[in-house]
Amino acid sequence: MDYRKHFKMDWARILQNCIGVLLLAHLVSSESVSEVTFSVKEEEDAGVSIGNIQQHLFPLALGGDALTYKLLENNLYVTLDEMTGFLYTTKHKLDREILCLPDHLGDCVLQLSAIVMPDKYFKMIKVNIDIEDINDNAPYFLENNISLSISENTPVGTAIGIDHLALDKDTGINSMLTYQLENSDGFFSIALKGESLSVIIEKLLDRESLDVHQMKLIATDGGHPSLSGTAALNVQVEDANDNCPVFSSSEPITVTIPENAAADSIVAQVHATDADLGSNADIIYFYSPRVSAASRVLFSLDPSSGIITFSGVVEKETPPEHKLSVFANSPPCPPALAVVTVYLSKDTNQQPATDISYIASLDNDDVVLKENVPVNTAIALLDIIDPHNIKVSLNIEGDVPFILKPHQGKYLLLTSKPLDFELDKQYNVFVVAQEANQKSVFHKRFIRIRVNDVNDNAPRFSQRSFEASIEENNGLDTPLIRLTAIDADSDQNGQVVYSLGPDAPPMFVINTSTGELTVSSVLDREQQDLYNFTVVAADQGTPSLETVTTVLIRVLDQNDNRPLFITSEFTFFIPENFPRLGEVAVINVTDADMGPNGKVMVSILNSTIPFVMDNARGTLRCSSDIDRETADIHEIWIVAVDGGNPALSTTAKVTIFVLDINDNPPKVLLPKNNFSCLPIPASTAPGTTVAEIYAVDMDAGMNSVISYKIIGKEAPGPSPFKIDFLTGNITLQEKLLTNHYGMHHLFIQVSDGGLPKPLQSTIWINLFVNETLSPCVLNTVPEVFFQEQPLEMQNLCGSELSEIQCSPLTLFVGLAMMTASLIFFAGGMYMFRKATSSLRNVNRPAHEDSEIPLKLNQIYGTRDWVDVQ
Repeated sequence: MDYRKHFKMDWARILQNCIGVLLLAHLVSSESVSEVTFSVKEEEDAGVSIGNIQQHLFPLALGGDALTYKLLENNLYVTLDEMTGFLYTTKHKLDREILCLPDHLGDCVLQLSAIVMPDKYFKMIKVNIDIEDINDNAPYFLENNISLSISENTPVGTAIGIDHLALDKDTGINSMLTYQLENSDGFFSIALKGESLSVIIEKLLDRESLDVHQMKLIATDGGHPSLSGTAALNVQVEDANDNCPVFSSSEPITVTIPENAAADSIVAQVHATDADLGSNADIIYFYSPRVSAASRVLFSLDPSSGIITFSGVVEKETPPEHKLSVFANSPPCPPALAVVTVYLSKDTNQQPATDISYIASLDNDDVVLKENVPVNTAIALLDIIDPHNIKVSLNIEGDVPFILKPHQGKYLLLTSKPLDFELDKQYNVFVVAQEANQKSVFHKRFIRIRVNDVNDNAPRFSQRSFEASIEENNGLDTPLIRLTAIDADSDQNGQVVYSLGPDAPPMFVINTSTGELTVSSVLDREQQDLYNFTVVAADQGTPSLETVTTVLIRVLDQNDNRPLFITSEFTFFIPENFPRLGEVAVINVTDADMGPNGKVMVSILNSTIPFVMDNARGTLRCSSDIDRETADIHEIWIVAVDGGNPALSTTAKVTIFVLDINDNPPKVLLPKNNFSCLPIPASTAPGTTVAEIYAVDMDAGMNSVISYKIIGKEAPGPSPFKIDFLTGNITLQEKLLTNHYGMHHLFIQVSDGGLPKPLQSTIWINLFVNETLSPCVLNTVPEVFFQEQPLEMQNLCGSELSEIQCSPLTLFVGLAMMTASLIFFAGGMYMFRKATSSLRNVNRPAHEDSEIPLKLNQIYGTRDWVDVQ
């Protein structure tokens, strides 16, 4: 056998296989990923056909090959017939408005991934399902009640814009809206111009006739059939100063008082009303220019309340009758007129009077106090003038936070309780002068006390802390929450301004006037899922007072992250005969989402492989026996699918190399059994190869390197034949003599190079030396003398050699010689390993006979080997 020729043939086979692998890799890289697109209307019932993958990818016949299809993601909406490639809807209806973002105006596409098997037609397929809109959503307003204020003197035809457009989750014509008003009674109409909605005034408004117009605003979409949504539109008619003051009584007022009545005694009060509101209803009272100067001195008119008081200054020439013409004025109306006639009656008995000396500040005869004045603040000193020395006492009428305290024969008016502008802004204090027995009342004095506000209240938030949630991938300037703080003070002291605390992230913005908090950029939960910061509410007083509250913003998860393997291609090595359910490797996969969106399941796409995924531990396990000689490389496609809806997935490739172990002994192919016989002519020249042994080993590397050795022969004494250690070629080593004639039985041990313990097989080589090439016949089993004891004693002492005596001495000598030989060629085998390692990937032939070299076939076929059995 020419070993070099055989080695050259193996390299040619290896090169052929490499070219095939490269071609396959090119086909996979260029054609293994395809994309198909289908369309289906939303809300279809279960079982509606969406499309067929096979018709898009394989429109022509495949020569009878059966394809199978499989979706990689677990989804609720689409199912795939694995045999036909048809996609169908499920009982979970496709809702375009749920699967796509609410503001998504373009195509709504459900993206899935599928594969086509078997490996011959393997493809990764991107499946795009365009979900077409139907009119299944009615328009709606963000607010069910819309309020609008319009002045009653607004001209007809005026358009008032309202920022309350209706929304419709559908798209296209299904979301095109028209508007109309109900119950407007002809006063209003509605108009849509571009993106602006306006209320048009059609008739003059009159607040005094109807101050609130309650209507219904209807939005109708353009679908067939159309759908509509409604909101209540309430128009508050604001007052215009279009009403004049009117006195409550048109009858003249007549009053009689004694001329000696106490000073500041109340004579009468005129009262007029104005149907307008607010400042438009303010009325100022004043005397007509025709009222005499004497009457003006004797009777004072309060311009705000209409109270007429008696000054008590009566002269001898003072007339007994005084006609007081009082105007009630509310611009721009002409003033209304009321007439009060006062008669002074003569009384010789002068009544006691009360004199008031003010200590506190006065403003237009009103006492002015700040709300933060302490208790017992002095307001005025009151003195009783009693010409008849009547025992008179002063008392305060009603429940007010003031007291009269005797002080050195007089009375001191003091505050008795803390004042609070937010509770009462003004007090009308009536001081009553009466006898000590409190039966006779001489007179009453009226003192008006105004309380001025001070900035003594900080703004107060409606709650201690605020919390809001928003899904990640939000739109810009999305409203989050409106914070509300109230300041009980007035004017600037009660004006609240909102601001963010120093710890607030820059993407949050607050409206300084309304307290509405918005986010100005897109949030990513995977970057940060919780924002905690402060908001400040401050008033505009001097000094300013402020309150701080805490805001917590939670960012909710969306399924926007696919599972990620640590690598797209895993490579692992395992020995053959790996234990069942043994752990091959840990498959590391992560998903940045949380909850169900981040829960990942890994599965194997290949249908017939000896491996399974253990998702409980995240490991790849062996599910059946592993034999390198059957398959030395396993290529596995795995897919990681998260629990989102719709689910996202990622695929990866796992390559497992099976390492060889020495589990196959060499197998002798020729000769086929121990009873074959080969004739040898006596004229054969020394050095001639007379026979060849051909053996194979299914293992790889050193485990498949074969060596040959003669360990036994017919009888003691030298043999004219020898065997090549590496090739197994048997040659004649000396000239054949007459004593060599006859049958030569050689017991050959065939060993592999496995470590630490090689495996062996044995074979009998029977050579018949004769003058001619006459057939040889094996009549009896010879008595053999063993040169070395084989390692596997059963091959020597088995049934085929039942007549051989295995004495202890023979066994000991054989084992010793075998050990020495192993030590001798162990180093040589190691150096030879690289030269033979390339043989491990050579494809083995389908039939053993095809591995027998042509030369050997010729030798064994023409040299008349005889199988006596």
